[in-house]
Amino acid sequence: MAWKAEEVDVLKITMTETPAERRWVVEGRLVGPWVSELRTAWKRTHVGQDKRICIIDLNDVTFIDKGGERLLRALAKKGAQLIAAGVYIHHVLEEVKNSCVPSAERMRRNSFADRMARTEEQ
Repeated sequence: MAWKAEEVDVLKITMTETPAERRWVVEGRLVGPWVSELRTAWKRTHVGQDKRICIIDLNDVTFIDKGGERLLRALAKKGAQLIAAGVYIHHVLEEVKNSCVPSAERMRRNSFADRMARTEEQ
C-alpha cells in the first residue's frame, strides 16, 4: 500500500499593532478562498488615514497562486510593505513589486542591469 501526502490549503492570519506599525503575519498557502480572507482582514483592519507602516509578513507562506499575487500587488500599491525570507516567496514578491513599477521605469531598470552585467563580463 502506497502512502500519499496530501497538501491541505490552510491560511492563518495574525494581526498585530504597535504605535509605529500594523503587521499582518500570514502563514500557509495564499490560494483560492484564502485570498479573499486576507483581502477581508486587510479591509477590516486597515485605515487609510492611519500613518503607521503596514507590513504583510509572508515569511511562513509556502505558496501563492495568481489570485494571491494580484491581491499582493494591490496591497503594495496601497502602501503595504511585503516581506518574505524564503527563496520562492521572495521571488514571487520581486515579480509582484516589478509589476507595480510603470513600464518605462521597468525598462530603465532592466537596461541599467544589462549595462552592469556587460561591464562585469568585460
